[in-house]
Amino acid sequence: MANVIGNGTISQIADIDGDPITSSNRFPVETEQDDAFSTWSSYAAFEVRTDSQNLTHADHASAEIVDAKEVIIQTDDANTSYVMVGSSAILTVAHGTPSSRKGIKLNGGETLVLAWATFASVFLIGSTSNQYVNVAYFK
Repeated sequence: MANVIGNGTISQIADIDGDPITSSNRFPVETEQDDAFSTWSSYAAFEVRTDSQNLTHADHASAEIVDAKEVIIQTDDANTSYVMVGSSAILTVAHGTPSSRKGIKLNGGETLVLAWATFASVFLIGSTSNQYVNVAYFK
């Protein structure tokens, strides 16, 4: 919390106790990740099926990843429709009206980053055929 001292202009920034902030008494700033990523893996673009399948499906990334820190899903910018991303086959629905869709909708060229460990819990469904995604993960 900063306190204003003076005639309505900032002449000094102080911490919550009123102590001035100086070069030797600065607010802490985190400059690096506590638990750095050690692996970056990506897959060739693949077509998303029009029935909900998880990322471990043979038509998708097909790897049983259970120790990811982040999963990145990017729809191809040439896609003419959208892809839905969800947490189960039942909770990932692309067809119907906007109010009946379930999951996160990604149009062509959009990216979703998930702080998620396992590919088996990430489901994709294309609203039409010929919708492609790129998938990568950090661990």
